[in-house]
Amino acid sequence: MLDFLFTAIDDRVIDFETLKLHEKPNQYLVLPEGEFAAAPHQSSPVLNVSIEELKKQFSEIVENQDKVEVLRTSDDGQQVDYVQRTAFMGYPDTITVRFYSQGEDSSTLAIYSRSSYGYSDLGANQERISLWLDSLKSSLATPDQ
Repeated sequence: MLDFLFTAIDDRVIDFETLKLHEKPNQYLVLPEGEFAAAPHQSSPVLNVSIEELKKQFSEIVENQDKVEVLRTSDDGQQVDYVQRTAFMGYPDTITVRFYSQGEDSSTLAIYSRSSYGYSDLGANQERISLWLDSLKSSLATPDQ
């Protein structure tokens, strides 16, 4: 409804290896095991699918969410930035996802979801990422029919 008022978004390119979280609680970070500067709020699952299948399934889940648009895809296709706006006020949250291969049939991902406005997000970023990861695990656990 008021999307036009809240146009400023966090559109910086995120480097997960060097990312440092700010002091505000309006962010949520999920990282795989590895060498990262930031301590994640949650560890990423390692999934028994190829990186291409992971990207495909994740994209389908995000496309089915309300008020989400792709902001940018990296040149290598392994990182995608999304913007999702809140239902009523239209506050923008930016979500960056990077996909990592763990071998031929194994992959994982990093996700950084953050609000552009306010100090607290009342858990909205964590709730979003938990929903997306749960949906991803469910979609990968269900055999194609």
